[in-house]
Amino acid sequence: MDPLLHSLFRPLQVNGSDLSTYYIEQKPSAALRAYVACYWESGPTAREVSEGDMALSGRDAASLGWLEEEEEVDRVLPDGCTDILLEYDPVNKRQELSYCGTFTQPFVSARQAGSETRIFAVRFFPGGAHYFHGMPTHLFTGGNYRLEDLWPESITIIGERIMEAQNFNERVRIMDEYLNQLLLRQRTNGCDLMKNLLHRIFVSGGSVGVKELAEREAISERQLNRKFGQWIGISPKKFSEVVRFQSVLHSIQSGGGLDWTELALKHSFFDQAHLIRDFRRFYGDSPLTAAKDLRKLSDFYNTRPEASAILKI
Repeated sequence: MDPLLHSLFRPLQVNGSDLSTYYIEQKPSAALRAYVACYWESGPTAREVSEGDMALSGRDAASLGWLEEEEEVDRVLPDGCTDILLEYDPVNKRQELSYCGTFTQPFVSARQAGSETRIFAVRFFPGGAHYFHGMPTHLFTGGNYRLEDLWPESITIIGERIMEAQNFNERVRIMDEYLNQLLLRQRTNGCDLMKNLLHRIFVSGGSVGVKELAEREAISERQLNRKFGQWIGISPKKFSEVVRFQSVLHSIQSGGGLDWTELALKHSFFDQAHLIRDFRRFYGDSPLTAAKDLRKLSDFYNTRPEASAILKI
């Protein structure tokens, strides 16, 4: 992948307002920015978070459960990324390593009260994980798999080192060094075609059609689908829909007066009904609810006592 693609697509999440948990993020080293979107961690707020860590609202995969509309919960939204998840309990010295594939439905983060379990994770930019595991990414779509069963090198020792690390920054350093070493040994070649396809989708805000993508790159739609299955894990049509959903979410986040008909036209929907129907598939609720959630999150970050330790992006 190309690190320049990150400037064109930054997925937006609306979770992170739960007072009982914390969420922090950090960017990877320069050599990994073409492949890794960020490192992140989530856990109970009883843990002290230093001001050297960056706390953001974002994707929290403490557990995967389908969204229930009756509950007021943190939503985790489709974003085209995949994650390595290291779930660990520093008190009882237990850990579980897994790989979460691309997903196309919203899920929720849930944590058992009193649990000391934390999640340290690597969030791969769309297509980035394929450089490391070298397997067709569609094999993992919508699921969570034991990392030991698919990763090219034993990562158990790295997991143990991360569990013993004293803070988030140290865990980031351990994982970043490991991925840098692994990248140097991998034989997966870059794919200029994939870079071009992602660029076209991101620039269009997800509104470019599959037929147009194939024609512009002079390939068949069958080849196009095969490439996306290999690198992204979902079809180019579904991925474009996720990107367009994220584009709509960014428009809602920008605030101001929201004209849903105007918003639908801006993002190439047929009409307002089409926008709302499509949005519900990825958010679990209407655009109006999303606007309220984003406003609530903004208030939360502007009023928390420890706001000085939080960087909102």
